[in-house]
Amino acid sequence: MTPSPSRFRWQAVVVRLGDIRSGLGEMVTGSVVSPVLVGRDGEIAALRAAYERARTGRPGTVLVSGEPGIGKSRLVAAGVRELPGDPLVLSGGCLELGSEGAPYVPFVAVLRDLVRRFGRAPVAALLPPGGTALGDWLPDLGPAPARYGPTRLLEEMLTLLCRVAESRPVVVVVEDLHWADASSRELFAYLARNLADGAVLLVGTVRTGEPAAGHPNRRMLAELGRGGAVERIVLGPLEQGDVAALLAAVDGQAPDPARSARIHRRSGGNPLFVEALSNAGEAPSGDLRSLLLARITDLPGPAREVLEALAVAGAELPDDLAREVAGESGDRVRAAIDELSGRDLVVARDDGYAIRHDLIREAVYEALPPDRRRHMHARCAEALAGRARGGTALAEHWTAAGEFARALPAAWHAAGLAARQNAYDEQLHLLELVLEQWEKVPDASGLVGASRTAVLEHAAGVAFAAGRSAAGVAYGTAALDELDPAAEPERVARLLGLRGRLRSRLDGTGRDDLRRAVALVPAGSADPLRSGLLSASAFTDIMAGDAGDARRHAADALDIAERLGADALRAPALLVLATLHGQDGHQEETRRTFAEARRTAEAAEDAHTFLTTFQWEASHLTDAGRYEEAAALARRGQQAAERLGQGRSRGSMLAAVRAVPLCSLGRWDEALEVTGDALALAPPPLYTAFLRLITAEVSHRRGETGRFETLLRQLTEFVQHTPGAVEATSSLALLRIVHALGRDDLEAADRIVGEHLAAAEAWPPHDTARLAVLGARAQRLRRTAAPRNRRIADQAADRLGELARMLDALPAVTPVIDAQRRTFHALTSPGELPAWDGAADAWRAVSDPYETAVVLAEGAVAALASNNRPGARARLREARALATTLGAAPLLARIDDLASRGRLGDVADAPAGNGLGLTRRELDVLRVLARGRSNPQIAAELFISPNTVATHVARILTKLGVATRTEAAARAREYDLLDR
Repeated sequence: MTPSPSRFRWQAVVVRLGDIRSGLGEMVTGSVVSPVLVGRDGEIAALRAAYERARTGRPGTVLVSGEPGIGKSRLVAAGVRELPGDPLVLSGGCLELGSEGAPYVPFVAVLRDLVRRFGRAPVAALLPPGGTALGDWLPDLGPAPARYGPTRLLEEMLTLLCRVAESRPVVVVVEDLHWADASSRELFAYLARNLADGAVLLVGTVRTGEPAAGHPNRRMLAELGRGGAVERIVLGPLEQGDVAALLAAVDGQAPDPARSARIHRRSGGNPLFVEALSNAGEAPSGDLRSLLLARITDLPGPAREVLEALAVAGAELPDDLAREVAGESGDRVRAAIDELSGRDLVVARDDGYAIRHDLIREAVYEALPPDRRRHMHARCAEALAGRARGGTALAEHWTAAGEFARALPAAWHAAGLAARQNAYDEQLHLLELVLEQWEKVPDASGLVGASRTAVLEHAAGVAFAAGRSAAGVAYGTAALDELDPAAEPERVARLLGLRGRLRSRLDGTGRDDLRRAVALVPAGSADPLRSGLLSASAFTDIMAGDAGDARRHAADALDIAERLGADALRAPALLVLATLHGQDGHQEETRRTFAEARRTAEAAEDAHTFLTTFQWEASHLTDAGRYEEAAALARRGQQAAERLGQGRSRGSMLAAVRAVPLCSLGRWDEALEVTGDALALAPPPLYTAFLRLITAEVSHRRGETGRFETLLRQLTEFVQHTPGAVEATSSLALLRIVHALGRDDLEAADRIVGEHLAAAEAWPPHDTARLAVLGARAQRLRRTAAPRNRRIADQAADRLGELARMLDALPAVTPVIDAQRRTFHALTSPGELPAWDGAADAWRAVSDPYETAVVLAEGAVAALASNNRPGARARLREARALATTLGAAPLLARIDDLASRGRLGDVADAPAGNGLGLTRRELDVLRVLARGRSNPQIAAELFISPNTVATHVARILTKLGVATRTEAAARAREYDLLDR
């Protein structure tokens, strides 16, 4: 990768507000500032209302958004001015220059502001006595621990703000979130989610339309926007009357209506552009640029130097730095600042001087000739180098100056500082900066004290921590290309293991890398490395459906970990073994081992294994039909992922795991909300596929054909390019079969079944069982459609034999697989109503209303075939009630069609006008119950199963408010229900 000077340029903002306004991004340097804020009374009131809620113990977050120049910062400044309760207002801003590599920039400023206003000693007294991670931001607060976990900084900042708020309200303002570095983005979101109590208001400003779609900052803003505690204040353009008021404030006299109308039209109601145009007089639009640029070019030399220095620095500059960068004496700098302040170009702030507005800064920066720009960047770097060794800003300035030999060690050192703070995204950016410049610098290894291979290895590891799997694979591969396995087997094994885990996360592959890695570290050599590689290999074995190798690798890994007494090595091995216990049907052992793996991983600060325990245990509970428990555990995992800063990556996978049981429970709206929220964060491709699979399933069941087919195309394209995604492949195949059956394309359904029979042995067992059921449905429908076709009959018999053998080969039965097997048996035993009732009971037992309704409808077909009309009506009535509640339109249509063709009349299971909410079917049961019949006798009389009777009886007792069957019969007579 080659660095581009554009990395260091502030891009001029193009705002489409008319022909004149399109160029104002470069013209606004001659503006005159209004002394008052006009046209924002409602927005000010909303901001102050949020503060009032916060200071009464309901903390919240406000996001103020709008186009450049619309007045976001002025609104916030006006809104927090003179608030009641003497709040502590702390401010920090995100910077465009170095935003990718400088962690926590605005919050360092907030902390510095807090120390300045609250006092160093009082702040230090609120921090952990044994050392604070915030010491890495401000060493005056005390030494930071030698090592701390990824959430320690976040937790300490949250605790500090809440403790300060015990004595007075706190308002934290973070400007320009569109430029937030990854760590600041994470901390802002963390505070917004976790400010549960305390008088704290968090305020952020962000440009409308920035950053670009798909940028992580936009995902963060979208995530915050869905939070209930986040309020959005969107600033729009000023009305013409407000523009007149603004001009009156600028001019100090009553506005001319015609002039106000012209400026309103030309500015589009943008306050900054109104101020710029207020001095343009009647100049033609084509002369505006020249007029405003003249206000910069006629600046005295020192003032121009200082303005350029501030534009290049991209941050506030104190007196001493401003002197060095501008190359002027103190007196001349102060005089220049006075000149610039008088022209409304520069403002004084707590930490120095800054250009009044980003658009002004951008215009000044863009106007600099390239040579001049490089020269000024070099001056900034020289000034910074004299004050601190390393630092992101230093590396960025040297790079922009073209001084790569000086940028390289600065970036390397800054990467080390980022690593201390677990700021992986920023660390990776700095390492990429080092690698981009490597070939341009003689003796680069000597400058940084490491080889290029070592830097590549380092970058691959940091990419893993940052969730940048594709980049990690690329860096790992480049490093491996430079290494000799015979000379350095352990080093190569470690790197192969890392690349294997990265590939597994990226697309489900990586198994070969891990096996090669294990082979390079024989038993008895480098045992800690070997244990970790064996656990990682077992992990990929599980994903590939190879339980045998997974068990062997995990057991070997655990043996080494136990011998070494290393909990960090035990956790991943226990994770795999817990999953295998679940596959074997050992429920108590599964629960206990998952719990131990979770505790051990958390203690070892192994976030990957810790979060995977939630994912895999919730999947196990889903497979066992314990849907409520599964959804609750996955939700806990999602919350843990957000707390650990992995909401987008691991959190989105846990969202998919949570949505599956919700879908099975019939809570489709909730499932779609969960998947929609996760998809809005633009998760990694594999996780996106799982989320879309669930969305597609619900769409199909609801009859949303267009949406379903769009998702099906997206998923098909993904699977075609991701051969390692076994589970996504199996789920997609099942969706394609369901889609073909829904279109009555029975031959296509059978063909897809045949295409996947061999591969299904490696599928998750529940997908394999579902394939058998769908295949049996396809054969049943094929034979029904062509009852005299001997060829189809023979093909169907052969296919059913293959499916039965595949189903019999599945491991220990779970309740869900039992329901699938019972359904398969009913499908292959036509006319046997007890088989259908057994299948319906099995689906009821796991609380799956959709599958229950499907099987009831199929049972009704069997009842009609034997002329059992009451039995058919009973089954369709229950099925219809379930389908109606779910909103399963295609199933509902099929049920009504069956009722119509069977001349069964209205099978809607609605309350029968009895005032007690009893359905028609419940009245049928109650009438027979009142004659003293047992559940089996009621079942025989009504052609339903005893379990169904038991369910109806329980509902009847509840609705009648009685405890016994005798009381129910008496109540029925009392309300005259038996003759209805």
